[in-house]
Amino acid sequence: MAAGSILNNISALSASRTLGITQSGLDKTIGRLTTGMRINKAQDDAAGLAISNRLGADIRVSAQARRNAYDGISYLQVADGALDEVTNLLTRASELAEQARTGTISSTNREALNLEFQVIKDAIKNVGDNARFNGEVVFSATTKFVAVASFTNVDFTIGTMNGNLASATDILTTSGAAAAMTELDSLIQNVSMQRATIGSRQQYLTTIANTLGIQVENFTSANSQIRDANVADEVINLTKFQILTQTGISSLAQSNQAAQSMLGLLR
Repeated sequence: MAAGSILNNISALSASRTLGITQSGLDKTIGRLTTGMRINKAQDDAAGLAISNRLGADIRVSAQARRNAYDGISYLQVADGALDEVTNLLTRASELAEQARTGTISSTNREALNLEFQVIKDAIKNVGDNARFNGEVVFSATTKFVAVASFTNVDFTIGTMNGNLASATDILTTSGAAAAMTELDSLIQNVSMQRATIGSRQQYLTTIANTLGIQVENFTSANSQIRDANVADEVINLTKFQILTQTGISSLAQSNQAAQSMLGLLR
């Protein structure tokens, strides 16, 4: 194109086009700094957005699965705490039975011991029948499971209360107290085994919860690398585009001024 054209100011068109590109870059940089994200629209990085959205879903699902695991742990802790108290009650009942078993106390003493023994029996049954978690009876033969995302569901069965005194009716006699002692020894062992089973499932769920926590951390880090803006880089870009915008405006003004100067040839 010949120089000095009145109809087509090529230098101004070029400066305007370049200024538009610069302004677009400046707008994107300001948007990234404002939102803190490198990808704000699909056009910014279509593939990256698709990967980021999938990672975002994985983060939320894994986080919920971790909460599920902790709910399961809490459920088991309720059962274990109840059984700990039952162990204390059974131990006290054993102490009472041993005291009633000796031949050096009176029947009146045994009646007093039996009163407490009966209260302990009722208390243990009450715990077994009414201990609850989120409205559900804890001591049940029903198998529960915890959903933990991509991991296999964690099943557990608390079982019914193994500490109920079924055979021992009272400790009013030495023979009755001796029979109670035999049953109590067995019950304490049963409760200990029940607690050991509960403890193993707690440990398993804790391991799964910790692993899910690591997953959430790694998924979040990967998603951040894809989607989050690098503030240091964007600040550099901001400075660059601000300078380019200023020089572009100046260049456009100079191009327009050059076209205006041709009017002097008509004088």
